Amino acid sequence: MSNPTKTRLNEALQQLSYGFYVVATRADGEELATRSKDWVSAGTVSWAMQTSFQPPLITIAIQKDSDLNETIQKSQVFSLTILGKDERDLIERFANNSDVDYSGNTVNGISYKEGTTGAPILDCGVATLDCRLHDALTTDGDHLLFVGYVEDVIVNDGEPITERDTRFEYAGTSARS
Repeated sequence: MSNPTKTRLNEALQQLSYGFYVVATRADGEELATRSKDWVSAGTVSWAMQTSFQPPLITIAIQKDSDLNETIQKSQVFSLTILGKDERDLIERFANNSDVDYSGNTVNGISYKEGTTGAPILDCGVATLDCRLHDALTTDGDHLLFVGYVEDVIVNDGEPITERDTRFEYAGTSARS
């Protein structure tokens, strides 16, 4: 791809609407290849969307080399928390490793409870979708697509935060890690 074309593609991709979400999942230690204890994994994502009315499905993109990837594949469940405009600090807090206090049921300082599917439901966000894995799609790209069947929903007050509300960017043609 030529440099001018890549520049135009980058500009176009940045015009798509992106929100900020936290995906959380949990798997038993005996199911995991890279660790031997129960594991809660949570991370900030930007690429999430509704993909079906009936049944209610959502699709999220998860980086292939992440803990979230392995844990979702093993647990077959995840929650998607839609962050609110007043929760900007959570974007960065969940962008790195998960700091889990299993005795206090917190991840990165946010309390959680077990959802209908068994996925952690974080005590934050304007809404949370509790999902069972319906399908996973692998591409040559650096992210996998997970399609989740929405089994339960929590709705709170507030407006969702978008990339335009922040100076954060997770779009375009540049490699991100």
